[in-house]
Amino acid sequence: MATKHRLGQVGEELATAFLEDQGWQIIDRNYRRKGIELDIVARDPERGIVFVEVKTRKSNSAGSAWESITASKAERLRRGAANWLVEAGSYQSVYLDAIVVEVNGGLAQIEHRRSLL
Repeated sequence: MATKHRLGQVGEELATAFLEDQGWQIIDRNYRRKGIELDIVARDPERGIVFVEVKTRKSNSAGSAWESITASKAERLRRGAANWLVEAGSYQSVYLDAIVVEVNGGLAQIEHRRSLL
C-alpha cells in the first residue's frame, strides 16, 4: 500500500506526463518557499505560464479532491506564484489550474480544470 506521500508523487508524475502529452513544457516542480509548495510550473503554448495544483486520491471517502482546494489554499498558491515569478524575473500574465488524479485499482483518471483558482 502506497503512503500518502508516495501517492502524491505518483499523481504528480501522471499529471506531468498528461501536460507534456498536451504539448506543455514543464519548467519547475515542487517549488517550495515560505511554507508554500507549487506542484507544477509549466508553459502552456496557448496561455503562457501556468501554475498547476495537483490533488491525488484513491477514493472520495475523505471528500472530493476538488473540495480540498479552498479559497485559502488558492490564496497561498497565488502568493507562491508571485514568489516564483519574482525569483524568475518574470512579470507576465499567469494562470492557476488544478488537476485531480483519481487512482483506483491501478487505473488512473485525470481531470484538468483550467483557470480554476
